[in-house]
Amino acid sequence: MRIFLTVLILIFSFQSFTNANDIRDFEIEGMSIGDSLLSYSTKQEVHNNMITDYNSKKYSRYTLRKINSEPLVQYDDIQVHFKTNDKDLIITSISGGIYNKNKFDDCLKMKKDVVKEISAMFPNAEINDVGTSSWYEADPTGETITSQYFFNLGSAKYNDYIEVSCYDWGEEAGKKYNAGDHFKLALIEKEFGRWLSEEAWK
Repeated sequence: MRIFLTVLILIFSFQSFTNANDIRDFEIEGMSIGDSLLSYSTKQEVHNNMITDYNSKKYSRYTLRKINSEPLVQYDDIQVHFKTNDKDLIITSISGGIYNKNKFDDCLKMKKDVVKEISAMFPNAEINDVGTSSWYEADPTGETITSQYFFNLGSAKYNDYIEVSCYDWGEEAGKKYNAGDHFKLALIEKEFGRWLSEEAWK
């Protein structure tokens, strides 16, 4: 059974969550880890708009503001990652973004509410509350600020995980990555998570 991840956490089925043990059981705007991006966008659209701007080029990202010409319901956009050379474009991470320029305090409140609800659903999850700090890996100037909270769905060094975060981008880094201040709810597959931690910015 797939479980829909929306910002409106209170509409979730709590019983379904307690039975979920695979990151692929969850959906954001109908999309799941392991799906082919080709189910939601054409190959030409993906290849024309995919971005490979990490220092490591193993993975690329693509942003959707519609799915098969239909508008998104819960988020302003969806960003997915996939292996750059994967002809099937299998999704390895999905994140929903809600943009709130210059409203970092509002974003932090939303993050707090969502974290509280997910914590109740996953009482045994390994928690990593990173707190609020400068994101030097993406912005050496220190102007980009993040507040991140992670739910690790396992006990190994690298696991599938759910991320709930706020991003307050510095001006120059925001231009470089075409990124704006936003709330983020993300599903991350463990292999991609390891690459993001160890290789992406090296």
